[in-house]
Amino acid sequence: MNALVLTGPTVRLEPLAREHVAPLMAIAKAHAEHYRYTSTPTTDAEAEAYFERAFREREAGRAYPFALVREGQVVGTSRLAEVRLDHRNCELGYTWLAPEVQGTGVNPESKYLLLRFAFETLELLRVYFYTDTRNVRSQRALERLGAVYEGTLRAERIMRDGYLRDTKVYAILQREWPGVKATLEARLGPF
Repeated sequence: MNALVLTGPTVRLEPLAREHVAPLMAIAKAHAEHYRYTSTPTTDAEAEAYFERAFREREAGRAYPFALVREGQVVGTSRLAEVRLDHRNCELGYTWLAPEVQGTGVNPESKYLLLRFAFETLELLRVYFYTDTRNVRSQRALERLGAVYEGTLRAERIMRDGYLRDTKVYAILQREWPGVKATLEARLGPF
């Protein structure tokens, strides 16, 4: 798994490595308010648990965590998580980007690369996304991506500030991937 690199016209997804942690944490700490609805670590203690879990799950074959690199700079992270090859599904999540690249195409391009890998290489049947019901920006991005809203998990998790979160679930199925792929390619340009 460690050698897997996904490359698009403007963003490169490199397997998450220890050298990516410091630049990612610089982003998170400088813009903590941007990530209030997410699991993004904003302290060193949170970072240790967050990244160790990503590395541990990758080693166990349950996750593909990536650093997003644009023009040689780490600008975010994303991962395929909860990979269940027996049921051929996974979560696409743990995505957070530096504010300066939000709205630039980095997110849809990285999602395209991850979805193409999930559906065309891993041959998954379903890729799902979780988002806080308060995170309207994330929900709109998922809808523009072509993900279908499936429902809300009530009181699904306790956030670090103690808030009892309701979580919206979106998904893309393998049979929907050709249409989603064509829409993304039209939006992003040639790959």
